Amino acid sequence: MKTQAGISRKKKIIELRPETEKRLRIIAVNEGYNLKSYIENVLEEIAEEDETLIALSKVPGTNDLLDPTEKENFLKFLSE
Repeated sequence: MKTQAGISRKKKIIELRPETEKRLRIIAVNEGYNLKSYIENVLEEIAEEDETLIALSKVPGTNDLLDPTEKENFLKFLSE
């Protein structure tokens, strides 16, 4: 995971269950990060991976939400 120094960021408050926070903290330490940095980097990676979905959401008529099956089928189609 990479950090992006000097880039404007927004602060968000999130709530995690204690067991989720504990597990994420362990994963973060194993990856060489503190919990905050780990979560930030994971979310950045997820957002970058979904660029195709974001681009498609700007096409007229694609503002309707996909149900889970439609989304799964679409993602399978993209990975072929």
